[in-house]
Amino acid sequence: RRGWGGEESQRMVTTMLASLSLAVQLAHGPQLRLQPCAARLRASSPLAQQGPMEDGFRELMPMATEEGNVDPELVARMDREVQALTGVALEDLLNPSKVVNLERERLITVDELESASDVVVRAELEEKLAKIEQRLSVEKRTVFRGWLKNLFIAQSLIAVVLSGLMVFDAFPGVSLDLSLRALGFWSYWLFIIPSLRARRPRGWEKRALNIAFLGSPLLTLGMPFLTKDPAAIWGANLVLLVGCYAVCIAIGDGNEEVQ
Repeated sequence: RRGWGGEESQRMVTTMLASLSLAVQLAHGPQLRLQPCAARLRASSPLAQQGPMEDGFRELMPMATEEGNVDPELVARMDREVQALTGVALEDLLNPSKVVNLERERLITVDELESASDVVVRAELEEKLAKIEQRLSVEKRTVFRGWLKNLFIAQSLIAVVLSGLMVFDAFPGVSLDLSLRALGFWSYWLFIIPSLRARRPRGWEKRALNIAFLGSPLLTLGMPFLTKDPAAIWGANLVLLVGCYAVCIAIGDGNEEVQ
């Protein structure tokens, strides 16, 4: 294994900055992709979420709250409709914001249909409305199942094992480049914690993962001032994650159920 000379230190810093840039793009990607839709329909809501994986980066990243976002009363009404239909809350669907946005699009289309007088335009709007209602009906019934939450847990555990093998350069018969070993300790922020948060936990676990998600990049950027050993940086992130769980379990949160 190679020692840590000046060139290796420079490569370490370059790799960390590149990994951080990738992480920011992954974190902001969902928001950036939704902006055209928000500009067109003004239907992007800070109260909803697009899907489980995006929820891994949710809440701690800036979100638009400009005028024109979905009315909270609309969200509340959809929540009541979903509960009456499936017995679960709106936030327990696989794509809650898609439900809200489709309902808003449906209302806009209904208004356009009522004001349209041209036969051809009305026919197009009626066809569009039928498709929206069909998609909305499907999304209202698509619940975020327990097996999918378990899949995210398995994904995070696999990421822990693989990233550990990477930082310790423990793959048999292969000597990993420094950039891959650096990706190993960045995996906590890129994959492991977001996968756990994608389950949409509540109560103390939600708070623990929020703290870990904020603390992991700070710890990863700060550790090279103390050590340049990828395994040590990886281990520090593991201690941070376990420590956040331990502290938040001890503090507890009786107001919200952990899922």
